[in-house]
Amino acid sequence: LTLTGVAGAGHDVFESAARRLKSGADEHRELREWDDEWEDDDWEETSSEAEQWKILSHLIQLGLMVVICIAECLALLCHWNLFIRPKPNLYIPARPVVPQDLKGSFKYDLFDCFGACGTFCCFTWCGPCMVADLWYRAGWLHAALGSMAQGSDTGSCPGWPFFAGVGAYCIAQDAIGCCMPCAFAVLRGGIGFVDGGDGGLGEITPHRKLFEIPHDGAGTFCMDTLTWCCCGACAGTQEYRQIMDLLNRSPIQQLPMEHPQIAAAVVGQPVQVAQVIHVVQPIQAGGEKSD
Repeated sequence: LTLTGVAGAGHDVFESAARRLKSGADEHRELREWDDEWEDDDWEETSSEAEQWKILSHLIQLGLMVVICIAECLALLCHWNLFIRPKPNLYIPARPVVPQDLKGSFKYDLFDCFGACGTFCCFTWCGPCMVADLWYRAGWLHAALGSMAQGSDTGSCPGWPFFAGVGAYCIAQDAIGCCMPCAFAVLRGGIGFVDGGDGGLGEITPHRKLFEIPHDGAGTFCMDTLTWCCCGACAGTQEYRQIMDLLNRSPIQQLPMEHPQIAAAVVGQPVQVAQVIHVVQPIQAGGEKSD
């Protein structure tokens, strides 16, 4: 968070300096348009200075981009090393058994985020990392990756689906932009009001379905969208805390897989089959059977 903050402050400083340099060049250009008393040497000197400031501005912006990229990569590695790597197997498995006291409603209010200031601050200033952390703990990344995520909690890079989640978040942010709150609302409550199902997303179980929180259809979806749009950090903190409360009760039991029973089809009327009884007569002396 400190590195990201320093990079952001540096970005503001350099951007302000670049704007001032550009403004000075524009003033020289305007002065040339109405002042006819300047000598050619003066015009060439002013133009050369403006070009130098322009090149310097581009170099500053390029250097700033490199610094921000390095700072973000360091912040990403720090988050993984501090929070994901120590407990890579701490995520909600498929078909979990949720205790009754966690069902029926959100355990924490939307604006109860000050009860977990650290989580709230991470969602505010380190959004991609914390959103991927939420997806990881909820088991959504493992469900989406399927068999690819098997054994992801071991090896040289335990918890690597976290990095896949950060990449997915960044790609989605660039691809759909302002529609991201709608995507978060789908993960929060599902799309049962659209397809008439139970709100599930295939192998991914939305937050409301997991904790059996009521969903009233399109109205709830709109409210969840507005919640993530207006205060995404509060919504993320609310979901994250409830998921961590479930994980802190590990080991989590799993419901058995449902196998549909296949009933044999009966065609026509039942037929009674006579029972055939074979009677074996004792063999008399001499090796011949009696009649």
